Amino acid sequence: MMVLNHKKATKYLRVASLFFSFAGIYWAVSGQFDPFGLYKSAFLEQFLGLESIQKEVDLTFTFLLGPLGATCAGYFLMQYFIATYAYSKKEKWAYFAIVIPFTVWFTIDTIMCLYLGAYFNIYFANLPALAAMLPIYFTYRNFDTEFGSAEISDR
Repeated sequence: MMVLNHKKATKYLRVASLFFSFAGIYWAVSGQFDPFGLYKSAFLEQFLGLESIQKEVDLTFTFLLGPLGATCAGYFLMQYFIATYAYSKKEKWAYFAIVIPFTVWFTIDTIMCLYLGAYFNIYFANLPALAAMLPIYFTYRNFDTEFGSAEISDR
Protein backbone atom coordinates (compact mmCIF):
# COMPACT_ATOMS: atom_id res chain seq x y z
CA MET A 1 0.00 0.00 0.00
CA MET A 2 1.24 3.46 -0.89
CA VAL A 3 2.12 5.75 2.05
CA LEU A 4 2.19 9.51 1.58
CA ASN A 5 4.61 11.88 3.28
CA HIS A 6 2.77 12.87 6.43
CA LYS A 7 3.83 16.51 6.46
CA LYS A 8 2.67 17.00 2.85
CA ALA A 9 -0.55 15.10 3.50
CA THR A 10 -1.28 17.28 6.53
CA LYS A 11 -0.71 20.46 4.53
CA TYR A 12 -2.86 19.11 1.69
CA LEU A 13 -5.66 18.23 4.13
CA ARG A 14 -5.53 21.67 5.74
CA VAL A 15 -5.70 23.43 2.37
CA ALA A 16 -8.52 21.17 1.13
CA SER A 17 -10.44 21.72 4.38
CA LEU A 18 -10.19 25.50 4.05
CA PHE A 19 -11.16 25.31 0.37
CA PHE A 20 -14.32 23.33 1.14
CA SER A 21 -15.13 25.55 4.11
CA PHE A 22 -14.98 28.63 1.88
CA ALA A 23 -17.00 26.78 -0.76
CA GLY A 24 -19.69 26.19 1.89
CA ILE A 25 -19.72 29.90 2.71
CA TYR A 26 -20.08 30.65 -1.01
CA TRP A 27 -23.02 28.24 -1.29
CA ALA A 28 -24.74 29.76 1.73
CA VAL A 29 -24.28 33.36 0.63
CA SER A 30 -24.83 32.99 -3.12
CA GLY A 31 -27.54 30.35 -3.06
CA GLN A 32 -25.83 28.30 -5.75
CA PHE A 33 -23.18 25.61 -5.98
CA ASP A 34 -21.33 27.01 -8.96
CA PRO A 35 -21.17 30.46 -10.58
CA PHE A 36 -22.41 29.12 -13.92
CA GLY A 37 -25.60 27.50 -12.58
CA LEU A 38 -24.74 24.08 -14.03
CA TYR A 39 -25.72 22.17 -10.88
CA LYS A 40 -28.96 24.09 -10.47
CA SER A 41 -29.93 23.48 -14.10
CA ALA A 42 -29.26 19.75 -13.81
CA PHE A 43 -31.23 19.62 -10.55
CA LEU A 44 -34.23 21.42 -12.04
CA GLU A 45 -34.32 19.22 -15.11
CA GLN A 46 -33.97 15.95 -13.16
CA PHE A 47 -36.39 16.60 -10.33
CA LEU A 48 -38.83 19.22 -11.59
CA GLY A 49 -38.72 18.78 -15.35
CA LEU A 50 -37.98 22.49 -15.77
CA GLU A 51 -35.64 23.94 -18.35
CA SER A 52 -35.64 27.41 -16.79
CA ILE A 53 -35.94 28.45 -13.19
CA GLN A 54 -39.06 29.95 -11.69
CA LYS A 55 -38.88 32.57 -8.94
CA GLU A 56 -40.42 30.35 -6.24
CA VAL A 57 -38.15 27.43 -7.09
CA ASP A 58 -35.09 29.68 -7.13
CA LEU A 59 -36.01 31.09 -3.71
CA THR A 60 -36.47 27.57 -2.29
CA PHE A 61 -33.16 26.37 -3.74
CA THR A 62 -31.38 29.45 -2.38
CA PHE A 63 -32.88 28.88 1.06
CA LEU A 64 -31.84 25.22 1.13
CA LEU A 65 -28.25 26.13 0.26
CA GLY A 66 -28.06 28.47 3.27
CA PRO A 67 -28.11 25.79 5.97
CA LEU A 68 -26.30 23.25 3.76
CA GLY A 69 -23.49 25.68 2.97
CA ALA A 70 -23.23 26.78 6.59
CA THR A 71 -23.06 23.15 7.74
CA CYS A 72 -20.32 22.36 5.20
CA ALA A 73 -18.39 25.49 6.18
CA GLY A 74 -18.53 24.51 9.86
CA TYR A 75 -17.69 20.85 9.25
CA PHE A 76 -14.66 21.58 7.09
CA LEU A 77 -13.45 24.25 9.49
CA MET A 78 -13.60 21.59 12.23
CA GLN A 79 -11.72 19.22 9.93
CA TYR A 80 -9.08 21.92 9.44
CA PHE A 81 -8.51 22.13 13.20
CA ILE A 82 -8.40 18.34 13.54
CA ALA A 83 -5.79 18.25 10.77
CA THR A 84 -3.80 21.08 12.35
CA TYR A 85 -3.74 19.90 15.96
CA ALA A 86 -4.25 16.12 16.02
CA TYR A 87 -3.77 14.65 12.54
CA SER A 88 -0.44 16.48 12.21
CA LYS A 89 0.72 14.85 15.46
CA LYS A 90 -0.25 11.43 14.07
CA GLU A 91 -3.01 10.86 16.58
CA LYS A 92 -4.87 7.94 15.07
CA TRP A 93 -8.29 9.13 16.24
CA ALA A 94 -7.85 12.15 13.96
CA TYR A 95 -7.38 9.89 10.94
CA PHE A 96 -10.61 8.06 11.75
CA ALA A 97 -12.44 11.33 12.58
CA ILE A 98 -11.71 12.51 9.04
CA VAL A 99 -11.96 9.31 6.99
CA ILE A 100 -15.02 7.65 8.57
CA PRO A 101 -17.44 10.61 8.28
CA PHE A 102 -16.33 11.22 4.70
CA THR A 103 -16.83 7.54 3.83
CA VAL A 104 -20.29 7.51 5.43
CA TRP A 105 -21.31 10.68 3.57
CA PHE A 106 -19.91 9.43 0.26
CA THR A 107 -21.62 6.04 0.54
CA ILE A 108 -25.05 7.31 1.58
CA ASP A 109 -25.02 10.23 -0.84
CA THR A 110 -23.95 8.08 -3.77
CA ILE A 111 -26.58 5.41 -3.01
CA MET A 112 -29.30 8.06 -2.78
CA CYS A 113 -28.15 9.67 -6.03
CA LEU A 114 -28.23 6.33 -7.80
CA TYR A 115 -31.66 5.53 -6.35
CA LEU A 116 -33.10 8.91 -7.38
CA GLY A 117 -31.32 9.07 -10.72
CA ALA A 118 -29.38 12.17 -9.69
CA TYR A 119 -26.26 11.20 -11.61
CA PHE A 120 -25.37 14.86 -12.04
CA ASN A 121 -24.66 15.06 -8.28
CA ILE A 122 -22.26 12.13 -8.50
CA TYR A 123 -20.39 13.91 -11.31
CA PHE A 124 -20.48 17.41 -9.79
CA ALA A 125 -19.98 16.57 -6.10
CA ASN A 126 -19.18 12.97 -5.17
CA LEU A 127 -16.42 12.10 -7.63
CA PRO A 128 -14.54 15.40 -7.17
CA ALA A 129 -14.81 15.04 -3.38
CA LEU A 130 -13.53 11.47 -3.58
CA ALA A 131 -10.63 12.58 -5.77
CA ALA A 132 -9.81 15.31 -3.23
CA MET A 133 -9.94 12.96 -0.21
CA LEU A 134 -8.43 9.82 -1.75
CA PRO A 135 -4.82 10.76 -0.88
CA ILE A 136 -5.78 10.94 2.81
CA TYR A 137 -6.84 7.28 2.78
CA PHE A 138 -3.24 6.41 1.94
CA THR A 139 -1.85 8.05 5.08
CA TYR A 140 -3.07 5.33 7.45
CA ARG A 141 0.36 3.75 7.85
CA ASN A 142 1.80 7.07 8.98
CA PHE A 143 -0.08 6.53 12.23
CA ASP A 144 2.09 4.01 14.04
CA THR A 145 0.51 4.25 17.49
CA GLU A 146 -2.24 1.93 18.58
CA PHE A 147 -5.71 3.42 18.43
CA GLY A 148 -6.78 4.35 21.93
CA SER A 149 -3.33 3.79 23.44
CA ALA A 150 -3.06 7.32 24.81
CA GLU A 151 -3.81 7.59 28.49
CA ILE A 152 -7.02 9.33 29.42
CA SER A 153 -7.04 11.43 32.56
CA ASP A 154 -9.86 11.27 35.11
CA ARG A 155 -10.53 15.01 35.26
